Amino acid sequence: MTKTRKLVLALLVMVTATAAGCGGDVAKQVASNEQLRGQVLDVIAQNQAVALQAVDRIVASDSLRAVVVDHLLLNKDVARRVIVRIATNPAAFDAVVGVAVRDTAMREHVLTLVKGIEMASGR
Repeated sequence: MTKTRKLVLALLVMVTATAAGCGGDVAKQVASNEQLRGQVLDVIAQNQAVALQAVDRIVASDSLRAVVVDHLLLNKDVARRVIVRIATNPAAFDAVVGVAVRDTAMREHVLTLVKGIEMASGR
């Protein structure tokens, strides 16, 4: 039996026992039991579909969305990956430039960058 299957089985047993009234509230147990929380997070991290559902629920909250984005951008590898995805997606890039040019100082910066690109290309 793989480690993932063991973890899933263990979680199912805990959830079943909890649902039967043997263990109290699952949410409270996950919040208060570091080992159980680690197991739950491991299962989420190892299952793409479940991980994406978790992300969708987390970012659905306006108050958490900004915190999560800021936290992700603190990780240099994640920040680099986000930047690459935006830079290679015309719609995302247009959205970023659209937001940037709303601010006067950033608009000037964007224009300076565009002028630099034009000069470098010999226009």
